[in-house]
Amino acid sequence: MVELSHALPEISGLQLSARGSGGGKSVVAKLHGAYLGSAFQAWRSPCDGEVLAYEAYARSHSKHGENLSPWQLFAEVEVDDQLVTLDRLCRTVHALNYFAVGDPGQPLVLNVDARLLHCVPDRHGEFFSRVLGLLDVAPQRIVIDIRTSQLIDLSRLRRVIGNYRRHGFQVAVNAEGVMHARSLANLLMPDVLMLEADVLHPKALANMKSALAKDGVRVAVKRIETSDQLAVARDAGVDWVQGFLLDLPTTG
Repeated sequence: MVELSHALPEISGLQLSARGSGGGKSVVAKLHGAYLGSAFQAWRSPCDGEVLAYEAYARSHSKHGENLSPWQLFAEVEVDDQLVTLDRLCRTVHALNYFAVGDPGQPLVLNVDARLLHCVPDRHGEFFSRVLGLLDVAPQRIVIDIRTSQLIDLSRLRRVIGNYRRHGFQVAVNAEGVMHARSLANLLMPDVLMLEADVLHPKALANMKSALAKDGVRVAVKRIETSDQLAVARDAGVDWVQGFLLDLPTTG
């Protein structure tokens, strides 16, 4: 942790922390009196359940051990510089917990706060590519998950995606339904197109998956909570599935 903090003075407060009764270790970051850690949830194949990727989520607690909402922590940050620091800390902690503490081999999906994409005008992905370089991890093993509904400006969205791709990252975008998904796929050509399970129409999803397969776009369905939702995703031939029906996030 010391070497990483020394090489990247933009981040600080990283430390190893004991977790679980087995005495394992994980990385946490301290910021504004709170501790930030990681939880991971699998993305699986709908056919055989094979784990294809993991998605990281921030977990936060006070110095007294009380659970805190990481979303509240982000919401309370009003200064752009502090938001950038917080977002970078989260991604660095996730990368360390995933690749340095115990690398399972699959790609890692990381969410980026939409406000960060607004307050950082350009060069998206430059800092994080330096972090990965110090960990000897190829950027291709990271999928940057962008909430497109929070970035209305199409030209900015294209520029953001282009910046991440220039640094070697894969990019996922989130759609609000099949029609929106087809539009995003045509405009942005993401590596992964994500949809929520509760907005799916079986026939429309199957037709979209068939069309996008020709362009190499993977289709992922998240928030699967029922066996019917899983069956729709499986029958449509989507590539990735995720949800509480399959896995709960586990602390890393």
